[in-house]
Order: sequence, then structure tokens, then C-alpha cells
Amino acid sequence: MTPRNGTMTKVINHIIAAALLPLFAAGASSCGKGKASLPEDNWDPAVHEAITRMISDFGKDSPTYDSSCKPYAVFDYDNTTVMNDIALTTMIHQIETMDFSFTEENIFEALTFPIPDIDRPLEYGDTSINFTSRQLATDIEKDYAFIMKNFFKGREVPDLEGMHQSEEYLDFRAKLWGLSLGVDNTFESATGCVWIATLFDGMDEEEVKNVVRRNLDTATAEKSLHTERWTSPDGKMTVSVTKGLALPKESVNLYNTLRENGFDVYICSASMETVVEAMACDAQWGLGMEPGNVFGIRLSPTPDGKVKAVGDPSYDQTYREGKTECIRKLIAPLHGGRGPALVAGDSNGDFSMLTSFPEDLKVGLIIDVPRTGDIQKLKEKASAMRGAVLDGSAQYPLFVVQGRDDASLQYIKSDRSKTQQ
Repeated sequence: MTPRNGTMTKVINHIIAAALLPLFAAGASSCGKGKASLPEDNWDPAVHEAITRMISDFGKDSPTYDSSCKPYAVFDYDNTTVMNDIALTTMIHQIETMDFSFTEENIFEALTFPIPDIDRPLEYGDTSINFTSRQLATDIEKDYAFIMKNFFKGREVPDLEGMHQSEEYLDFRAKLWGLSLGVDNTFESATGCVWIATLFDGMDEEEVKNVVRRNLDTATAEKSLHTERWTSPDGKMTVSVTKGLALPKESVNLYNTLRENGFDVYICSASMETVVEAMACDAQWGLGMEPGNVFGIRLSPTPDGKVKAVGDPSYDQTYREGKTECIRKLIAPLHGGRGPALVAGDSNGDFSMLTSFPEDLKVGLIIDVPRTGDIQKLKEKASAMRGAVLDGSAQYPLFVVQGRDDASLQYIKSDRSKTQQ
């Protein structure tokens, strides 16, 4: 698939915007005076204090503000901007509705061609699960053929109820999810991040976005984040999936308050760029993002514009250190080479971009999702400086943690989350 917002287009759009800025400066100076305050909502008090202080010190009403070289913020998307993962909830939707473009003849090839070694045993951290990618894809292929024949072909309306009760469907869903987990666990991050695009094989960009939109209708209707266990009828594969997706009002208000105070806002996600754009750039959700400010996993162009799960080799894919390289190469040059003033994330995949710009970073915002490793150490650092953030004595950069409640799909006034067990 050819992304409609390639690297060069994004850079050119920002250059044009910068060139036009002086033409509007005079008119803009006569309206919108006074900084917009970030609503308290359910922010932890230390988070609200840190962001408010940053806006006061570096926003458009500060004496050092330069409208030709704006400060900026970079947000992760999954479990940071939104609660849960947009790519994984879309995968759940596709499995439960068969919202794929596969044929019975090409599903095996589509699911396996990005995998370096389909005969390598997949890793699960559970010795009772023993599969290769070839074995799983073979079972998935058989299940899919049965499902298409018995519940879709010759019907104006698919028999989803009957499908959901069939052993072939129960096998399909557990083993397709299991294949995704196995690829993530076994191969380099580059393989896993691109593999999930196989689920859109044969679709064009607008078709991908329509699949995501259909997922959003379902996922955002859930009342909580909750886990289901999917087990194949043969008992050989059991996986856990988390349902539900929410865009907290705090995310919407923060994005817009930053813009109102003269900051530019970017998303840097390890989900597929087109998938994130389908929500973040849709006016109904209120984030106000333009495609040129959204960076995610990007695929190589294809002659027919259809998805093929091949990563674009000319682009630093946006996972782990790739997020930092994306900021350095594609975002910072638009801001005089400076790093972001605010970075927000939740996982070890965000640790690099949270810590790689110490001279420019003012606020590192971490959403409290259960993690181990480097991000947990950074959360501990944030907890240690919480009191100093609240009394104003902490020096930049300020690291803060925001809690949430999975059961109510809301933020809470705490730096500790309430998570579903």
C-alpha cells in the first residue's frame, strides 16, 4: 500500500505552513489572547501541575516563545492516547466478523510470507504450546475454508451466530491470535510490527480505514477493558485477548490545550500509520490531528495500492529506538532541531523517546499500565519526584505518572491505576 502521506509530503507541508505563518501573525495577535488552561478533569494533581507549568513557561504567552519555531509534544497512541490497543482491537473485530479480504487460496501465503522461518518453533513462555508458523497457518487455512463455505457463501447475510458456535471458528480465532503472539515473541520487532498488516492483505488504504472504523463502533461501545480467554477445541492453544477501547476526555483536552497554547502535536505509534489515522484524524473523535503529524508503521508502496506486509526500508519504523529516530529525522528539523517539550508513553517501546532528549524535554508523561523493565524504573523515578513536582521545586524535565481505571474506562486522580485482574 502506498501511504498517502509519505515522508517528503509531511516535510513539505510543514515548510509551507511555516512560510505562511507570518501572513497570519498580525490577525492572530489580535484574538485568542491569554493562555488556555488545561481542565483538571481526572488528571493526577502532579500531572496537571507539571503540564500547566510547562505551558506557562514555554507556551505562546511566555516571553521566550517563538512562533516560527514552536515547542512540540509527541504522544504514543496505544495505551497512552487511547485506553487499549487500536491495532489489537481491530484484529478482534476482524476475527469475530471475518472482516478480511483473504481468499481460501491465498490466506496461507498472506499470513506466512513476512515470517523469516515458518518452520522455527514459536516461543510462548509456555512449554505446553508447541507450534511452528507453518502448522498454525495450515490449521487456520482449513478453518477459514470451512467458515467461508458454511457461513458466508451463498448468503446475503453471513451466519455469524452459527459461525461463532462452530469448532472451526473457535480453532481459527485461537490459532490466528496465537500466530500473532508467536511471531511477536520469536522474531525481531520489525517482523511483528509489520506482520499484523497481513490482516489487511489485498485492501487499499480506504478499505483499511473502513475496517478500523467498524471496529471502533464495536470496541468503544464496551463498558470496560476486560479479558477473554480463547482456547482451541483441541486444547493446544489458549490465548488471552483484551476487549474495549476508549479515548479519555483528558487526551482530547490535552491535545487541544497544547495547540491553543502554541504547541504542535504529533503521534508516534508502533501501530500501522493508516490504522491510527483512521481514528486520530477523524473529526468525530476530537483529537484534531492532521495526517502529516501522525507517524506509525509504514509499508512499502505497491503498484496496485493494495496492502502487502513489507516494511518501507526508507523509513525508520516507529518502534522502540525507531520512535526516537523518527523524531530526530522527521520532526525535530521542523522545530530548529530541538527535541520535544513533552513526550507521553506507557511501555518499554516508549522509553527511548522519553529519555533521549534531556536538554529539551520538559515533561515526560507515563500512563500507568502494568509493565516491567526500563519503563517501570522511570515510573519509580517519577514517583520519587512527585512531591517536588507538586510544590514547584522540581527541575525540568519533570516525569509524572497518570493512573486510570480499566473497569470504568476513565482516568483517576492518582498516579496508580486500577487494573482488571
